[in-house]
Amino acid sequence: MGISQLALTTLEVQESGDFAYESGTFSLKAPGKDSKLVDAAGKYVVVWKKGQDGGWKLYRDIWNSDPGK
Repeated sequence: MGISQLALTTLEVQESGDFAYESGTFSLKAPGKDSKLVDAAGKYVVVWKKGQDGGWKLYRDIWNSDPGK
């Protein structure tokens, strides 16, 4: 049993040259200590880098859980 019901909410996107960043919030269900699903939520930041083909590629990704989740 793994992560389920993942929901991402993008709050901001900014582009500068060959880089862009996206920030937002997430919620999901994940296995807890007793293997029962528990709710988790937090925030994330993704840095995108434009490839030679002009497409955006994931460059960096970080997330943090909200306290008490």
